[in-house]
Amino acid sequence: MIKDKEYQVAIVGGGMVGATIACLLAEQEVQVALIDAGDPMASWPKKTYDLRVSALTLASINLFKSLGVWGSIEALGEQAVQKMFVWDHFGSGELDIDSADAGEMQMGSVVENRITVLALWEKLQQIKSCDVFTSVQLEGFEAGDDGVTISLSGGTTIAAALLVGADGSNSKIRQISSIDDYGWDYKQKALVATVRPEKPHQNTAWQRFLPEGPLALLPLRDGLISIVWTSTTETTEANLKLDETSFCDALAEASEQQLGNFKLLGARGAFPLKLQFSPEYTQQRMVLIGDAIHTIHPLAGQGANLGLKDAIALAEVVLQAHEKGRDIASQQVLRRYERQRKGDNLLMMGLMDGFKRLFGADDMLVQFARSSGMGVVNSSTLIKNQICKYAMGL
Repeated sequence: MIKDKEYQVAIVGGGMVGATIACLLAEQEVQVALIDAGDPMASWPKKTYDLRVSALTLASINLFKSLGVWGSIEALGEQAVQKMFVWDHFGSGELDIDSADAGEMQMGSVVENRITVLALWEKLQQIKSCDVFTSVQLEGFEAGDDGVTISLSGGTTIAAALLVGADGSNSKIRQISSIDDYGWDYKQKALVATVRPEKPHQNTAWQRFLPEGPLALLPLRDGLISIVWTSTTETTEANLKLDETSFCDALAEASEQQLGNFKLLGARGAFPLKLQFSPEYTQQRMVLIGDAIHTIHPLAGQGANLGLKDAIALAEVVLQAHEKGRDIASQQVLRRYERQRKGDNLLMMGLMDGFKRLFGADDMLVQFARSSGMGVVNSSTLIKNQICKYAMGL
């Protein structure tokens, strides 16, 4: 079989995590191919907003600054988060955290995913050691002792020493590799939408724990709010069918008018929630990162940040092997990445699952303990500062 071109690393999936590891490697003159089924360079109409947003931690922002893309993200539109206000539907439990108390200007930023991805792809266009393939599908791959042969739609075939699967929770690479995934469906859906609040958002991330799940009101550019409203599948489907006025009234009621009334901008969307993980991160000349190996509950907005940590860890072990002239796709190299990330990923999955169950419990005693506990935490500056630093990813 004739190969169109040979690379050191081929990455399938050009989202935030895939594009980040492409930048980290290509900047150090590793020959990279980045393959995406869509076209992340495509422009979008003005005054539109992506329903998919990420609450990037300070650690993730520092990563993008080191790659030289944060300036582009700022120019395209990001919103700093300086405070966090969390309250419970039961009792008077609330938590009020300010990044200034922890000595930082902000906890992080809320950015539309398409903005982050575009900034990364624009950067990659400038790096000679990276080729990008857009609007192409992975057809299959074969790993051997000397490398991986990758078949793409349209008849293109490329070769690489290492194949990286950054192709999301329904990863085709994971499926072809027959790597198992475990977890459970939460029987919940998250409704996402962009709204204009009556009152200013105060650079604050608002979150209220309701009986069916959390409602997050994330500050967005232009004074807007990105909502992530978790409920049972039935309730979410019903909220999607409400007319705009009824929906905005229901949202104002669910948020206890903290930001007044709302005006809906654009469409509403929803996605099912699940916990999913794979115990195996790597096989012969292949490795998985990001949502391809872990999907968590969105209540603390840590999914994208976890994936970016994967990208950093994998890039480090690959670059170390590259600098020493060793095989970058050896199991010794790839297992080092797996060992570094598996513990942190499992801990975060366990924490998010535990929080989901704690705040979803309707037992009166649990609700009382939960509400009281929030009050205790809120009165301790030390604990609040630790939570703040954790939220910053520091």
